[in-house]
Amino acid sequence: MGESANIPPDRSWRVFACLMSLVILAAVAGQTALRPGIFMGDTINSRLATVYALVHDHTWRIDRPPELPPNPFEPGTVDKVVVNGRLLSSKPPLIPLLMAGEYAALRAVFGWDLDNPAHLKPLAAVLIFTFCQLPFAVGLAFFAATARMFLPSWRRALPPLALLAFATPLWGYSGQFNNHTPAAAALMVCLYFALGMLTGRHAPKGWRFLLFGVSGGLVFAWDMPASAFVAAAGLCLLRRFPLPAFLWGGLGFFIPLSVHFGAMMWATGDPRPVQMREDLYVFESSYWRHPLGIDALNEPRGVYLFHMTLGRFGLFSLFPVLLLGVAGLFRPRCPDEPRAGMLAGAAAAAFLLLTAYYAAGTNNYGGASYGFRWYICAVPVLMLAALPVFARLRGRAAWALVLLLAAVSLYSSWECLQAPWGDSHEWTCRLIFGPAV
Repeated sequence: MGESANIPPDRSWRVFACLMSLVILAAVAGQTALRPGIFMGDTINSRLATVYALVHDHTWRIDRPPELPPNPFEPGTVDKVVVNGRLLSSKPPLIPLLMAGEYAALRAVFGWDLDNPAHLKPLAAVLIFTFCQLPFAVGLAFFAATARMFLPSWRRALPPLALLAFATPLWGYSGQFNNHTPAAAALMVCLYFALGMLTGRHAPKGWRFLLFGVSGGLVFAWDMPASAFVAAAGLCLLRRFPLPAFLWGGLGFFIPLSVHFGAMMWATGDPRPVQMREDLYVFESSYWRHPLGIDALNEPRGVYLFHMTLGRFGLFSLFPVLLLGVAGLFRPRCPDEPRAGMLAGAAAAAFLLLTAYYAAGTNNYGGASYGFRWYICAVPVLMLAALPVFARLRGRAAWALVLLLAAVSLYSSWECLQAPWGDSHEWTCRLIFGPAV
């Protein structure tokens, strides 16, 4: 279980760092080269409508007075609500606020302008790199560092990193604009610090609790349901280190959350997410009054649960390599880590809570998108849970099974990269279950 006798530990870390960098570079460069282009749909248009309003009109309102030309992105999205008689994007405010800052800088330095159609795709590519591809790379680096903390050699740590980079929905989605990729990256940072301190591999320093809190707060602001994993890790930290976890971790949480709730108050006059105020979606021209296609589904809860996990949009049918994480959650078996059972139990509870929330509270599988995209933040958690499985893999048959699961997952990841947005275009829909509608 130790390092190779021929490679000293320090050099082993350097070897792993070099290989990790190559994997991450290949993942980002590969998705940039192989994606079919920049997709301008509801997800990015809703945020660009806010960016345009903030920079050009100095307001969150995405509708403009009749005497002005319309906001060019407002007609291109259904993700909008009416607050106090004015249209707003329904997307959480922190990412559009940060995007507006970057756009204002690019506009001042390079003259790029959202009113100029020729500038739109270059601007979108830069924003996707900043808010999706770069976080994807950072998240992979923190995942790799976490894996290396727990696995006995770089040879054991490299396969789960490569699988996370190329054989999960993260690879496909991070090539286009979405909020789940940066949230998943922030979660990987958060769990790196939490797991390091909980297992004694990192000293419980104040700055580590602070960074745990900051990254956990970003998860909340960017993908609120995924903060179930942050809460699970935070409760474990509070149990073991009550005072520093409360003081420094709480301070870290306060930093992004104060910006998030401040922006919510600025935009809507209410700290609650607009998703908690269903009446805001009911206005005369709202798509959500009479949704179409997959958005109009009303399946029995049991059927919906099956298809979001094991069926046509299933996380585990499309990406079966994540079943290794399920095995790790329910049979952690780490004799060198006495807290493995507690950590696996906390992660399993958070995953089940997330699953119950989406199974009970949603109906459209994340809309016209590849797989069940709302599970994206659970992907790195499941890959971390798979680390004990990789630690004890022995024999050709076991590795052959992993390669088979990886091959199916890699194909799904390729499909996702080619078209992360669209209705029922997964191979599971074409070959097994049929389309949802």
